[in-house]
Amino acid sequence: MTKRDSGLMKTIHYAWFICIGATLLMFCTSGLGSTAFAAYLPYLVSIKELANVQISLIVFIRSLFGVIGMFFVNALLYRFEIRRVVTAGVFICALAFVVFSLADGFAGYCAAAAVAGMAYGIGGMVPASILISRWFNEHRGLALGIVMASTGVSTFVAAPVITLLVEHVSLQSAFLIEAAFIAVCGAAIWLLVRSEPECLHTQPLGTDKVSSSETYANNTADRPLIFIMTFGWLILGAAVNNLHSHLSVLYQSVGFTSGQISTVISLFGISLAVGKCCCGQLTDRIGVFWACMILYVSSAAGVAICCMARNTGFTVACFGVILVGFGVAVGSVATSTYAVEAATAEDYPKIVSRFQTMQTLGGLAFATAPGYLADLTGDYIFSYVLMLILVVISAAILQGGYLVIRRRDLQVSG
Repeated sequence: MTKRDSGLMKTIHYAWFICIGATLLMFCTSGLGSTAFAAYLPYLVSIKELANVQISLIVFIRSLFGVIGMFFVNALLYRFEIRRVVTAGVFICALAFVVFSLADGFAGYCAAAAVAGMAYGIGGMVPASILISRWFNEHRGLALGIVMASTGVSTFVAAPVITLLVEHVSLQSAFLIEAAFIAVCGAAIWLLVRSEPECLHTQPLGTDKVSSSETYANNTADRPLIFIMTFGWLILGAAVNNLHSHLSVLYQSVGFTSGQISTVISLFGISLAVGKCCCGQLTDRIGVFWACMILYVSSAAGVAICCMARNTGFTVACFGVILVGFGVAVGSVATSTYAVEAATAEDYPKIVSRFQTMQTLGGLAFATAPGYLADLTGDYIFSYVLMLILVVISAAILQGGYLVIRRRDLQVSG
């Protein structure tokens, strides 16, 4: 290593390499394993001849095992260092795509979805958020936004590649290629991630400016308020976890071509990535309340356009999914930002895990409804009307809860 390279390494805090590792983690377990998987759903309908309700059941099973994984993640993090847990999560995700490639029917796809859900549960947002909170006292919102944006990037990158592979090679080959890619990412994560700054005899980024205790609440919010906000995450999860999962089949059901659907999913992915980065930056600059308010309005407007899918063309649909993608970023980034405002450093892992678990549980509770309603009505429009209502209700609950916390903090400081 030259002196110049050595000097460069000294000027770049290792926290940013942790950010890269956490970004790869979310790219695989949450992105490829969940959000970007929507690109496969039309082919499971057209090639494997699955019914709409079966598609929703696959999403349901993935969400169910995601929740199960989240119930165990804190115990795993207590027993094993976080580096081992997240690496295991990525390799389990790779295994899920191997199982998808070997599956030859609905039961096999359900088994693969269960493995993918476990991968997300133990190697998803909860450990990623804890990693960022350990390594960043400064620029935490930006780092968290970058990490969470990877799920949108994965959708943008993966959707056209998946379409190309399935239509020119085979569905099974697409699954296997994705499994190999995820395994390579798992090896990279093991090399990059360190469980905490003490492992490298260093301190979190920004320790000289902001102490760790100053980045959390002075006191954890009262149990009734935490319960109300947890309920808000349950409702929001029912919407945001199913909005992206059913975009492809929504537009398939109203007559879009495979090329148009691929474009729609890619635009959603780009917008989701931008939304997550902007949410982190906006949170650092204008605060949690107004940053989240912007995203709630965007998501509601976008879902409203999706509700008119029968009567709008391709251009309007693209505009709608851009708004949806930008807005639903609130469903991932904000679990951490709300938890920071609601909990002390000691209680933060427990609260962020609870928020994220309930958000995923909400997605689970609503997961089968879109397919069932589509089989009854012929398309997914009514489901999107319901999800629009859920977005509005959850925004009122979570923003109201945040204002109560801020009012309490002002009274204590006053």
